[in-house]
Amino acid sequence: MLGIYLKKHLIWIDDFGYNIVSLFISDYMTTIMKFFTFFASPIWCVLFSCLVILLWKNTRKVFLINLVMVFLFNYILKLIFVRNRPIDINLITETGYSFPSGHAMISLSVYGLLIYLLGKSNYKYKKLGIILLSILIILIGISRIYLGVHYTSDVLAGYIISFSYLLFFIDFIYPKIKEK
Repeated sequence: MLGIYLKKHLIWIDDFGYNIVSLFISDYMTTIMKFFTFFASPIWCVLFSCLVILLWKNTRKVFLINLVMVFLFNYILKLIFVRNRPIDINLITETGYSFPSGHAMISLSVYGLLIYLLGKSNYKYKKLGIILLSILIILIGISRIYLGVHYTSDVLAGYIISFSYLLFFIDFIYPKIKEK
């Protein structure tokens, strides 16, 4: 009974999210969404983390451990939930399972950690950086729905799981790494 209730509401959330983003489908918008989705791809996240590590040397261990942990956590969750990707409209091709969205989880974890570190810093433009990184996280999630490779619930769950993970990481793991 609970499963039927939840499935009914997930379908509503998934349809609602896709119906909104599908209003904007065009070749131009598809190019923009592909651009934003790239910023949570594994290749970019590794390169970005290396860049942050080079520029912000005291974050080396923190960024690497965070990146590896969130990738593994997402991989394990996908194997547990085994949800297939949407098949209706795919503007790009993706493999693997859909739930939770890896791009949503990874973007919130990687950029969220950077937001946290910026917030603690005395960097002159930290407010601007926090705003831009927050917008990027949101646009990455929207791009996954727009491109038809995730359901809205995949992205929302990815954000919720990643936010919870990031709070845990910052409270329990980050202090231990920082001590060493």
